[in-house]
Amino acid sequence: MSARGGVFLSIHARLAAWLCVLLWLLPTLAQAREPALVYAPLPLENLALTQARNQPLVERLTALLERPVKMRLYPDYAALLEGLRQADVDLVELGPLPFLLARAQVSQLRAVATFREPNGQAHYRCVLVAPVDGIQALFQLAQHKQPLTLALTRPESTCGPTASFWLLAEHGIDPAAVQASYQGGHDAVALAVLRNMFALGGVKDSVARDFHGLGLRVLAASEPVPGFVLAANVDRLGADALEALQAALLALSEEQRAALQNGRHGFAAFERELFEQFNAMRVFAAGLLDDPVVD
Repeated sequence: MSARGGVFLSIHARLAAWLCVLLWLLPTLAQAREPALVYAPLPLENLALTQARNQPLVERLTALLERPVKMRLYPDYAALLEGLRQADVDLVELGPLPFLLARAQVSQLRAVATFREPNGQAHYRCVLVAPVDGIQALFQLAQHKQPLTLALTRPESTCGPTASFWLLAEHGIDPAAVQASYQGGHDAVALAVLRNMFALGGVKDSVARDFHGLGLRVLAASEPVPGFVLAANVDRLGADALEALQAALLALSEEQRAALQNGRHGFAAFERELFEQFNAMRVFAAGLLDDPVVD
């Protein structure tokens, strides 16, 4: 073979190699050119903890969607809801009540999947609690001489006024006659009740179990309420991508789930029936949220 032929083959081999590299990089380059989707996790008080808890999920969403996903933290539900209304958020984690409220204002919002609870269920219960040396049963409240005080989480919290007022009414207690006050997180409510600052508190059942050893008693429990939801703006994500993401999340392997923090217990299909039942609680409590006894 002539020197010229050898040079030609060498150049040809190099071009073929570069072409292979280019073809290998094309999906990555295409992904890099696509605008990043924005994922907003549940607003919590500790922003650094929220970011650390959700970063593995952001990385998994990026891999499943094959396009970049970035996290945006919002200080509270009001700011997050505004971001959804302005189409600044593409993927979002919401509790049952915020999801219903957001759906009423953002028609493009669709449920992708439900975050499973630590026990593997796709639902939980809200409970009314009291100190073990306090009220022993709700029927005793008829003889309660002091004004009944109730510690609540937040207005937008599922186990806040929505479930707590419903439970009181179910047991013949007028929620409008109760002196209720927002304390913030579920742990804050449990601690306020244990310190005898309130006669009752409304919290998630798992929190009540965590504080049971410290002297917290469950007096009443709601029917199952839906778990937290991963939702998406279908106009921004696309219907096909949303369905593919749902299937991929439901099929995550044990190894893939173990790499997550938020979502490590897995995902379940969205249960519309549970939300319809829960909506009855929401409608009932809505008329009481502006009552002056709640501050």
